[in-house]
Amino acid sequence: MKKILIMLVSLVFTFALVGCSSEDQYALLSEELDGVKESVFALEESLAASETESAALSTEVDALNSELDGLQTELQNQIDVLEAEIAELELDILNSGYANQEQQTLITSLQAQITDISEELAQNINIFLAKEYYLAVGDTFQLFYRSVIQAVDPYHYYIKLTGTKGYAYPRYFEWAPAATDYGKTFTLKMSICDDNGNVISEKTTNLIVSMAVNPATTKNVLCIGDSLTSNGYWVAQGIKKYNTAGATNIVTLGTVTSTYNGVTIKHEGHGGWQWSSYVTGYATTPVTPSPFWNASNQLDFQYYCTSHGYSSIDEAFILMTWNGIGGSFREFSFASEPFLSAKTLIDKLHADYSNAKITLMGIPLPSMNGGLSAYYTLDKSYADNYGQMVTAMKYNLFLEEFCDLPAYSTFMRYVDVKGQFDSEYNMPTTPKAVNTESTTTEPIGTSMGMHPNTDGYEQIGDAFYRALCNHN
Repeated sequence: MKKILIMLVSLVFTFALVGCSSEDQYALLSEELDGVKESVFALEESLAASETESAALSTEVDALNSELDGLQTELQNQIDVLEAEIAELELDILNSGYANQEQQTLITSLQAQITDISEELAQNINIFLAKEYYLAVGDTFQLFYRSVIQAVDPYHYYIKLTGTKGYAYPRYFEWAPAATDYGKTFTLKMSICDDNGNVISEKTTNLIVSMAVNPATTKNVLCIGDSLTSNGYWVAQGIKKYNTAGATNIVTLGTVTSTYNGVTIKHEGHGGWQWSSYVTGYATTPVTPSPFWNASNQLDFQYYCTSHGYSSIDEAFILMTWNGIGGSFREFSFASEPFLSAKTLIDKLHADYSNAKITLMGIPLPSMNGGLSAYYTLDKSYADNYGQMVTAMKYNLFLEEFCDLPAYSTFMRYVDVKGQFDSEYNMPTTPKAVNTESTTTEPIGTSMGMHPNTDGYEQIGDAFYRALCNHN
């Protein structure tokens, strides 16, 4: 730009030297020179601005090129990842037939294992629910889960009840039938399930509703038992409820007289006795004779009735026996004791009084809070509380199966006392320190772990009453 200015100045002076003949020409040329200078300066400023703008554009282009290079690199990386995934999927599709076959084999194997485990659990968690229970109109019936489920802790499981009557509480089922339920039978199903509701084991029972009806003629009832019967409490409880309901035409038989709650009854309850004691005599020295022996020491129920002035035996209720069945998880057989003696006694009673109805009452379970431990040391057969409980459940099951035998089912029935008995709370207890250094106490069982407290005897009497209502 400076070179142009110099050239223009030189040109002006040249014109001035050659063509200037006057001052006017010189002034004119000076004015033109000033105009040219201004034009030159304007061009210089425009050129400088253009150079600045060009530099800025160049910088922006460089930034855009750099960003484009980054985007291209990122896209290429994504393409590479997608191509690798496509290749892996193609390989999976190629091997899908083999994979499906292996998965199906694994599923089949797992299903078989689940079935085996469920069957094993079902075998280990038995439900000793009786086939039927007798209920009475207006009387509250309770069925205790602990007393019918074989488990160290039955409450660990989801206990589901299915039926149309009654209420399911955490420890028991409860229902008091109304008059409209009289003469009807209702089904109740108990299911033991895991935490997801899968059934491990289940069993169904029938609830038969009756009511006390006064017999048209006198009914002679004979109650036979061991120490659970010797005080006569459950017999008196049942008779009192039956009389209160208006059925008073019942006479109890026996050589033992007991009074409880203002009711005096007779019975054959002898402490320490078992089935064999009534057949062969109680094992003392000398042998204590059976109340059912005749003069020749033979079983003779007709002689028994004649000797005591009884016209006949219409019903017999037999509650035996804790004696003689000690042992953990004991198995029973009809070909061995105590059932050999039980059969002998029942056969003779039926032979002498063929119209007599015989009820085998199951024994309640032992104390659940240490009653056995309070009385028996570890070297005794009764020391295993849970094992003894299972033995009692199995013994009761045999009583029920005995009643169901074809030769006996027409005149015998089973009453499941254990299910109607609260073995957790109706056994004697005493406060005991929770440990040797504490003053805090907890209830601990006493009284051999087999003998109920007064409430427990009344519960047995309630079961007796319901059975009386069913056999009019």
